[in-house]
Amino acid sequence: MSLFGKSAEPTKRPDGLAPRPPSGATIAPQAATAPAVRPASSGTPCVIGAKTTVKGELLGDEDVQVEGTVEGQIHITRDVRVGPTGVVRATVDAASVVISGELVGDCSATNRVEIQAMGRLTGNIRAPKIVIAEGAVFRGNSDMSASRAGERRERG
Repeated sequence: MSLFGKSAEPTKRPDGLAPRPPSGATIAPQAATAPAVRPASSGTPCVIGAKTTVKGELLGDEDVQVEGTVEGQIHITRDVRVGPTGVVRATVDAASVVISGELVGDCSATNRVEIQAMGRLTGNIRAPKIVIAEGAVFRGNSDMSASRAGERRERG
């Protein structure tokens, strides 16, 4: 609503920043905030496209979705998802791993590993939670004890 033809909302500056306070105005100090531990996932993962091949070591602190091919090692502190067209020939370490495509190699997760109905995993799994859907293919050994990283923290 407006009074005398003026907008009730403050006008925005051309640079998109908040409007400046009028000269002579005092601004109350803001309370100190605790530092963020780890921001929530942005919802948009790093995507390795269907026509892309990555060879070597993949490191990062964001969700990764593989629709193409990855060969080597994957060390992600968040989630790794192997899409229906994805092929991973690598050892995988992540918070969670969801497989809808194919993964050949050992897989360890701090939270869970899930092989969906069309997923195929050939290798060993180490995670506290393992989900294998009806129709999924799994060939290897599973270990549902604490992860190696967790064991190191307990000892150290």
